[in-house]
Amino acid sequence: MIKAIIFDMDGVLVDSETYIAKAIELYFEKLGVKIRKSDHTQNIGTGEAEIIKMVGSRHNLEIDVEQAKIDSYKIYGELVKEMGITAGSRRFIENSKKAKLKMGIATSADRFKLDINLKAAKLDPEDFAVILSGDQVEKRKPAADIYLLAAKKMGLKNDEILVFEDATLGVIAALKANSSCCGITTSFTKEELLNSGADFALESLDQFEDFSTIEEFNQLLLKYRAKEKATQIRLNAYTPFSEFKVGAAVISKKTKTIYSGCNVENSSFGATICAERSAILAAVANEGSLEIDQLVVIAQPAAVPCAICLQVIAEFASPDTLIHLYDTKGEGKSYRFDQLLPHPFYFKK
Repeated sequence: MIKAIIFDMDGVLVDSETYIAKAIELYFEKLGVKIRKSDHTQNIGTGEAEIIKMVGSRHNLEIDVEQAKIDSYKIYGELVKEMGITAGSRRFIENSKKAKLKMGIATSADRFKLDINLKAAKLDPEDFAVILSGDQVEKRKPAADIYLLAAKKMGLKNDEILVFEDATLGVIAALKANSSCCGITTSFTKEELLNSGADFALESLDQFEDFSTIEEFNQLLLKYRAKEKATQIRLNAYTPFSEFKVGAAVISKKTKTIYSGCNVENSSFGATICAERSAILAAVANEGSLEIDQLVVIAQPAAVPCAICLQVIAEFASPDTLIHLYDTKGEGKSYRFDQLLPHPFYFKK
């Protein structure tokens, strides 16, 4: 079970990447040097020193990196005075406080910049069990050092922590620390974050639904992970006849393991296997018995399981089991199973 949240700062709690990029550009402009966009993107998540070192080396400049960072941060501080916090972040933080989830911040940026961000976002340091900056560890992201230190200071195991990261290198750092990770698509695409190892990705914390307990929070995490698995496996669907691809993911109540499946059509139409049944069969094959915690189905457009699938689901679901139906854009609706099939057939000996 996840018991704590660690936020990366830049690109997660504050949409600051464009501001720090501009600040470094303005610093180098004073030296007569123009920065390329690629200088920023390939170093997002590692801290400003790497960008400064790279640009200085490329132009054969002798630069005091520490002083260059300070000068850049001073420019940055002026640029971000009205920056504020990212969409949904304050609501998410309040929900986390209600749920008694521990929270921390771990950024590759130096403390100087971190303090600027805390002030610009009007964040209360008292809300966070730990606040770490890149200058407090030997190796910055993509090394795991900062996330290992954060977990130690919070008195938790890393697999009890969910990290929110906007940078691919930050995602890699979280995974090296054996933490789960949600990607935020501020700086990189969903595909780039997922390919780096994120469990799922959101546009911002505004997409994270409300919760008031740790249990509700963990149920949402399972749903988001299942949704991602169903979305990905849908691409493997074999649909030469209907061209209607479906992906499904079932969560085992006993183990919280997620099993996924896609639809596989057949020339003999009756032999076609729907995605929902494919996922359920995988779960039963692995666990021997099954009680469904939640079921996610992805199709375009979103579609209710067919009558045969509903009858199969009935064998393993309770009346209040949640069935989540989404389209490929992530829009959808959730139903209790008994709303979809109020009177299933049960064989009684």
